[in-house]
Amino acid sequence: MYAPERQQEILRLARDGGRVDVLSLAEEFQVTAETIRRDLKTLDRAGLLRRVHGGAIPAGRLDFEPDLAERESTAADEKDRIA
Repeated sequence: MYAPERQQEILRLARDGGRVDVLSLAEEFQVTAETIRRDLKTLDRAGLLRRVHGGAIPAGRLDFEPDLAERESTAADEKDRIA
């Protein structure tokens, strides 16, 4: 299977399931995890998926976990006060 075909299938799986993970995709497509990471990176750059730890979610999905930098900056004053 060529990369564009695999990427379209990854996108379909993400939309249908709400999330995809690298290891499951690598096993399903019988490719390395690095190949899947490259595919996810390509889809992320195209704005079709959003990379999350260990996989990806569809770009329009709003209930994703924010990245570490965003979580650290949220309510920083309150966190400092508590600490």
